[in-house]
Amino acid sequence: MKQKIDLGNRAEQLLGDDTLMAAFNELEMQYTSNWKTSKVDESAKREQVYISLRVLDDLKTKLRVFVDDGKIAKKQLQKMNT
Repeated sequence: MKQKIDLGNRAEQLLGDDTLMAAFNELEMQYTSNWKTSKVDESAKREQVYISLRVLDDLKTKLRVFVDDGKIAKKQLQKMNT
């Protein structure tokens, strides 16, 4: 349970880190630009961009899940200690 709390706290710090969020945003803009500028016959390029966008979104979602799980574990621990 302590591990979930620690993981949640660290994930929350990462989500609040301006440098990491800037990197996420720049990657998303770059991927979107690559998709928009792809030529009709570049379906493989678009598929790779799609995968990259999904992975980026999955990473952000996983960090949010860690935060939520940490908060739940913290509440459970508090209930056990009262």
